Amino acid sequence: MYITFSLSTLLTWLNLLVHVAQAMSEPRLLTQFPPSVRIENLTILPNGTIVVCNAYTGDLYSINPLSGLSRRAPYLFASLAPYSSAIFGLASPSPDTIVATASNFSWDKGLVEPGSNVVQHVTLTEAGAKIKAFPIPSAAWLNGLIPVPHSPHYLLVADCVAGSLLRLDTRTGCVETVSSDPLFAPIPEPESDLLLGINGIHAQDGWLYFTNTNQGVYGRLAITPEGLAVGTPAEVVARGLNGSTFDDFALRRDGVAFLATGLGGPNGIEKITADGQGQMVASWEYGSPVISQPVSAVFGQAMKDRSTLYFATAGSYLGSNLTSTGGQLFSLKVKC
Repeated sequence: MYITFSLSTLLTWLNLLVHVAQAMSEPRLLTQFPPSVRIENLTILPNGTIVVCNAYTGDLYSINPLSGLSRRAPYLFASLAPYSSAIFGLASPSPDTIVATASNFSWDKGLVEPGSNVVQHVTLTEAGAKIKAFPIPSAAWLNGLIPVPHSPHYLLVADCVAGSLLRLDTRTGCVETVSSDPLFAPIPEPESDLLLGINGIHAQDGWLYFTNTNQGVYGRLAITPEGLAVGTPAEVVARGLNGSTFDDFALRRDGVAFLATGLGGPNGIEKITADGQGQMVASWEYGSPVISQPVSAVFGQAMKDRSTLYFATAGSYLGSNLTSTGGQLFSLKVKC
């Protein structure tokens, strides 16, 4: 009886290990930036091109992960400087446009220069990038942003210090507050001056999904087709495992989210199902120079890489004295 029980238990664990091994593969480094580059976000175009930003300079780079090794080198195609020195949010409303939240940011103080917040609208043309600015001087710190599905002229924008969700109409420049739900609010943390409330956002199937870094929350808010709040309070989908502090994330079509963690907690990628079940699918020691602070993720757009999760790392640990290694872009095969 004892031997049968032990073998059964062993087989159960072996099956579990096989399932985990089959579900994910090891991350593969695609691009390594120098220490002078800190990545805060990325987005992907329909043709598979990934766009990343240098949060230190306001520069935008493109990388084609499906091309040969020689073409995986980042290509600098636009800069938001001197109007903006830092970029925090990225999205692509259409195949030839990129939008970014930007500001003049003091990395020493961890503060945005008052009045410098702006949403930059970048149109890609054969003659080069054309940039139009939508200043939002009343904002405290603009972070994540996303176009409203089926109404991409509306952009939903997170203000992580004010704890509010804004809506920008890119046709008129009009800005209004969608919600200031308590789940959006930042909470001051011991030994840190960073106020990071609502951070990454994505919209899907009538919901605005969001992370709150300070609160360690992944939640959602019901919205209308025009991106306004339905009127019901935001709700918690899940809280971080073992003290995870969520940054941005990728949202799959089936409602499963893959969240970047690493701001003072577990350093890795956490998977959260639509019903709130969490699982750390990839993790590394905090302070690791190999994979340093994941910040955001996207899924591939082509048939051959739709099950590939691309994630970026900051390349340095915000608020620490650890040596900067430079931003990175990784790929990770997801099989379930």
